[in-house]
Amino acid sequence: MEKMKRIISYIIKGLKMTLREGILVTLYFWNEKKRTFAAEKNEYEKWIEQNEKNSKEQKKLDYQPLISVVIPVYNVPENMLVDCIESIFHQTYTNWQLCMADDNSSWESMREILKKYEKDPRVKVVYRKENGHISRATNSAIELADGEFIAFMDCDDLIPENALYEVALKLNEDPKYDFIYTDEDKIDEKGEVRWEPHFKPDWSPDTLMTMMYTSHLGVYRTSIVKELGGLRVGFEGSQDYDFTLRFVEKTSSDRIAHIPKVLYHWRQREGSTAVTPEAKPYVFEASRKACEESIKRRYVEGKVDDELKLYQAHVTYYNSSNPLVSIIIPSKDNFNVYKRCVDTLHRLTKYSNYEVIHVDNGSNKENKRKYEELDKQYHHIYHYEQMEFNFSKMCNTGAKNAKGKLLLFLNDDIEIFKKDWLDILVGQASLDYVGAVGAKLYYPNSTIIQHCGIINIQQGPVHMFGGCDDKNIYYFGRNRLDFNVIAVTGACLMVDGKKFQEIGGFDEKLAVTYNDVDLCFKLLEHGYYNVIRNDAILYHHESISRGNDVLDDKKMRRLIRERENLYKKHPKYYYKDPFYSPNLSQMHNDFRIFVDAADEQNQQKMNTIKKVNSAVHFDKDTHIRAKFDCISTDCWDYIFLQGYAFFENRINNNKRISQLLFEGETEILLIDTNKIYRPDLQLLANTKKYVNLTGWNCYLDPQEFHDKTYIMKIVLDGKLADVEEKLEL
Repeated sequence: MEKMKRIISYIIKGLKMTLREGILVTLYFWNEKKRTFAAEKNEYEKWIEQNEKNSKEQKKLDYQPLISVVIPVYNVPENMLVDCIESIFHQTYTNWQLCMADDNSSWESMREILKKYEKDPRVKVVYRKENGHISRATNSAIELADGEFIAFMDCDDLIPENALYEVALKLNEDPKYDFIYTDEDKIDEKGEVRWEPHFKPDWSPDTLMTMMYTSHLGVYRTSIVKELGGLRVGFEGSQDYDFTLRFVEKTSSDRIAHIPKVLYHWRQREGSTAVTPEAKPYVFEASRKACEESIKRRYVEGKVDDELKLYQAHVTYYNSSNPLVSIIIPSKDNFNVYKRCVDTLHRLTKYSNYEVIHVDNGSNKENKRKYEELDKQYHHIYHYEQMEFNFSKMCNTGAKNAKGKLLLFLNDDIEIFKKDWLDILVGQASLDYVGAVGAKLYYPNSTIIQHCGIINIQQGPVHMFGGCDDKNIYYFGRNRLDFNVIAVTGACLMVDGKKFQEIGGFDEKLAVTYNDVDLCFKLLEHGYYNVIRNDAILYHHESISRGNDVLDDKKMRRLIRERENLYKKHPKYYYKDPFYSPNLSQMHNDFRIFVDAADEQNQQKMNTIKKVNSAVHFDKDTHIRAKFDCISTDCWDYIFLQGYAFFENRINNNKRISQLLFEGETEILLIDTNKIYRPDLQLLANTKKYVNLTGWNCYLDPQEFHDKTYIMKIVLDGKLADVEEKLEL
């Protein structure tokens, strides 16, 4: 009996501890969420201050089309309806018309407000005799529209006073535009606090199949709206999504425009999808139905799956003709890595109609023998040709030997661990308008992102969310759903063989770097859209075969030189990316908000430098493993340093602080560094004791240095590492 009592007491104690820990964890994440929200809010307030202060500066427009703002009304708080209408009356652009349909509201105040505004000749109102829900109500308002264009708006939302002017300004650039969309944000019930801006890409057809990203403010050519019959009944909750999918099928990409300004404030109300999508579960079902019908109308093969965490429908395409895929793998003197790649390819890949073309640019006799035996075993095509390493030439050589309709360029350091990856790429690449298709790449045996698409920013082309954990969801699902991107990595890139030939293949003048980006740029210039498939996931043992460009000064110089050549070929994309908003950071890869350029550059580029006196002393610690990986003094207008430092056989290395000590002839400087993610260090250290965040880099202003020569040392938690390098300026 006593034994049973003790067991029960332990269970109760355990439950209490579990409950307590659960509460603590909940409070922790709640506080983290609040801190994140506060930080984002603060950054967005800065952005608003910097970008919207001159919104009233406007010029006379030669073309001033009538824009009909269409609003369905039903039982909304009076102040919100009034604010909505007043936001239209306060527009600086005057050639507008307001068309409203009351959907048989049960609140008498709705009619009273509408009748008051109806006295204005620019306002038309229809009072429906029965409640028909949002699609029918919106269509009733559309019937009143006289304008050349229709702008859709909800009865509790707001638009800034320059919204319609910006739309008209865009139409003055090209009056042939049929569809214009803008950026948007959320606003509280009082109409005072703004947050969560959605800074959108330019026209992105695959992004639209993933989510209703164009949303608010959407402005459509009236003739096409009426040709389509307006919104469809049966799609309530995603009626605008269904409508937009149908609308874009009636126009072309060159007649769709994006204004990268926040011109719509989506009201957060209790029970609104602006707060949380699960507030209206029928929204998801309607979205799924809209996607399914769009696929049928376009006569493409595909199925719509659930992406429940993001409350989105997810389209996976397929090609029932089962086309042959030519997998082209360049590999030299890298047998074990190549073997892992092809072993996992053949063992795990579900899609079976493929050939492998192995291009070897001059392996030694022993490796050549091993390659030949393995390729014979798997019935690969083995092309051996001694030449200097040129990734572009090797890929082009493989393509010339290919029989497949689709070409897949694959690094030998790729490891397959999902069965359906190739099916996914084949289905997407089979679409007529699609150019290059890429897969999401993880660092080995982890969920840390190495690649999920490329963005083209001030630093040049970089991997978005590189180093971030894929367990989290980033910027409107950018690491989970499928999006159009400016480029994908050549480590895993699929393209239709005819399109590859059409653009002339890889540029062999770009021997090592940016050849994949150049290929993607060429596809864009030929009217194709590049896509990242975040559901096709592979491991990438990055740069095993040829080292890391960022860690070698000579390679870094070549990287900069080839980047300059890339932009000379494609001046249109000189630090510009149509699939990445100019309102997002130009110095970071995590889609943070772009604040003042000088502030942002200083935030990353210029690290803190402190002068210390000659009496400063740090004791050496022989248990510190440290190294300067990269020292670049003339690649940019600043000095770039990168390396690592960690204690052997100690825990919590991630929390330790690395600094640099510069000893010159006349001054001694102590420099703070930035932590960077270095998954390679875990292999180097042969330990799992938290060394992956012990990498560092720093960006230094040359004008801060007064001597010509410095001895550089690494300081870790106040201890001096037994390593030093010479810096000459």
